[in-house]
Amino acid sequence: MFDSILFVQLGSPEDASPKSVEKYLVEFLGDRHTLGNPPFYWNWLLRHIIAPKRSVKSAKKYQDLIDRAGVGEMPLLYYTRLFVKGIAQAVGSQIAVRYAFEFGAKPSIADALQELSDLGKKDIRIIPLYPQRSMVTTVAVYDLAKAAFEKYPELRMHFIDGFPQNEVWLDETLQEILKVWDKKCPIIFSFHGTPQNWVASGDPYSLDCEAEVDWFRRKLTAMNPDARIYITYQSRFGPVKWLGPYSTALAEEFGQKHEDLLVVCPSFMVDNLETIFEIDVELKDVFEKAGGKSFKRVPCLNANPHWVERFAKEVVREDLKGER
Repeated sequence: MFDSILFVQLGSPEDASPKSVEKYLVEFLGDRHTLGNPPFYWNWLLRHIIAPKRSVKSAKKYQDLIDRAGVGEMPLLYYTRLFVKGIAQAVGSQIAVRYAFEFGAKPSIADALQELSDLGKKDIRIIPLYPQRSMVTTVAVYDLAKAAFEKYPELRMHFIDGFPQNEVWLDETLQEILKVWDKKCPIIFSFHGTPQNWVASGDPYSLDCEAEVDWFRRKLTAMNPDARIYITYQSRFGPVKWLGPYSTALAEEFGQKHEDLLVVCPSFMVDNLETIFEIDVELKDVFEKAGGKSFKRVPCLNANPHWVERFAKEVVREDLKGER
């Protein structure tokens, strides 16, 4: 039995200043889970060359992101807070509900554990805000949380290792798709990419992604047997080969055919740089320059009240799948 829930989100720069962005890049790209096992000199390059150089350019992207999101701050921070606030209200006061970020923004996992310890909580259910399991998502959260828990021997961790087949998560995403799909145009399910060699090492991420798309394909082809459903991957980084097919390649292909296109991003529970900028701006630009017509993206579930209400009932279940 648990007496508190801690949701863990990836993180974000606190604001769009180069200083905040550089701090986030150093923490995120310096974590061993993010890129696997980079060369021994990677951290030196990251701290002294890559992060300082990228931070100025990336800061402009983040400011554009804030402007486009229209919420006055980083959308990942804004929507994560709203989501957790909604869950806490739905769950009630007997179970403490908090959130933490892996990188950049506060509170950190250690900050949240200190607060829960001060409240007298002992059994904490950790839920990473990533549906799919992977070294860069759930494993990263598990390792960071386990290290943080070592400073609090009185606390016990109950870890939920992803929820790619959770019916509420899938159905709520499906309902958002149906709000904008015309039952004719192709749908790209664009997931955040990971290095291809992770698959060979047993990382379950691509299997979770494919299983989710199979679920959506069954539902959508029941409505239109000729529905065209595709899985792609975005957000490549570095020289190694990443999971494919790439979102940019398929978007360009449909653009050349002068078609409409609908994009869904099931890696993300809340909108962020990868959805609002990478998809809404960059992928849309690739599609339109190739000759595409209408481009639409299904918004993330964010703090959608119906989604929050339903998921709140899931997170307090004693038999919630994935616990270890």
